Amino acid sequence: MRSRALPALAFAAAALSAVVLSGCAAPASVTVGYEESSVTIEDGTELVIDFGEVNASVGSDWVMISEPDPSVLTHGEKVSEYAGEEGSVGGPSELAYRFTATGTGMTKVQFEYQFRGAVPDDPTEQRTALIDVSVE
Repeated sequence: MRSRALPALAFAAAALSAVVLSGCAAPASVTVGYEESSVTIEDGTELVIDFGEVNASVGSDWVMISEPDPSVLTHGEKVSEYAGEEGSVGGPSELAYRFTATGTGMTKVQFEYQFRGAVPDDPTEQRTALIDVSVE
């Protein structure tokens, strides 16, 4: 009788630990490139839109021009990480925007490439990114 009770208790303890630990885990994160047209994520998930390397020191930037529905995604946080050589000035950075899914539904987020604060005059340099986000 004792031999059956111990495995059952061990299983119950493991299941309880999994439930407790899942409540403490960091939210899941999904990263997509700005070229993607759509993404589906779960509620509570962090969405990272990756713009790759830009060089803000010469005026390159991606700007959010249409924000998502706040009942579906939080306002995007622009984050960049210097990618140039240590000690150098004016190098490139890795650029991304981070959002967190706040509820189920669909929304869109749109960005445009800007050079020195404006859309480039040359049509071959004009770029936009429109991503449909579905949260389940």
